[in-house]
Amino acid sequence: MGRIYLIRHGQTDSNSGKMFQGQMNTPLNINGLDQAKQMAEYMKGIHLDAIYSSSLMRARMTAAPLAMAKNMAYRPMDLLMETNFGDWEGVSFKQLHQEHPVEMMTFLEKPGDFVPPHGEGFAHAQKRVIQGLEQILAKEGHDKDIAIVAHGGVIRLMLCYFLDIPLNSLWKMAIRNVSVSTVYDSQGYFMVESVNDDHFLKQVTSQGYISIV
Repeated sequence: MGRIYLIRHGQTDSNSGKMFQGQMNTPLNINGLDQAKQMAEYMKGIHLDAIYSSSLMRARMTAAPLAMAKNMAYRPMDLLMETNFGDWEGVSFKQLHQEHPVEMMTFLEKPGDFVPPHGEGFAHAQKRVIQGLEQILAKEGHDKDIAIVAHGGVIRLMLCYFLDIPLNSLWKMAIRNVSVSTVYDSQGYFMVESVNDDHFLKQVTSQGYISIV
C-alpha cells in the first residue's frame, strides 16, 4: 500500500491579497518561503519515493526545499497546474463580487457548473489533473509513497475524485497554504486519511474558505 501526500504551495501576495491567481506564474512571498521550509522540515522524517510538482513557480518554490530536505529531485508537470481562470486572473474577489455578482454566486454555490470567461471549467480541470495523477501512478506504481505539490483547487479536485463527491461540493474542503492531505493507495483503491493538516506551522495564517489558488 502506498501513500499520496497532497501539499499545497506556500503563500503568495495574491493569496494574501485575495486575488485569483490561476495559471499566473507568481512566486512565493516571504511568509510563503518560510511556510515551505517548515513543511519540508516536517516531511523530512516521512518516507517518500518520489516528489512531483505543478510546473508553476509557486509550487516549484514549495517543492524545492522539500526535495532538498529529502536529497531527492522533484519532477514538475504542466498537468498539475491550477485551474485557468481566464479573464479573472489577477482580479480580487472583492472586485468580482461587485462587478459580476451573478457569476460569483455560481462560482461559490455551483462551482461544477462554472466556467470563467476565456478560462477553464472545473470539470475540464479535474480531467486534466487526474490524467497527471494517472501518469504519476503508472510510472511510480501504487505501492510507492509520493508527494504532489500543487494548488488549492487542484488538491480539492483530486479529493473530489478520491471521495467520489460532486464538484459542487468543492468549497466544503479547506486547503490552507502548505497543508498536507494524505491518501492511501491500495492498488488504485483510494482512501483519504487526512485533509488540510498544517499543525507543523509555527504561525498559522487565517484564510477564507475560497482561498483556492
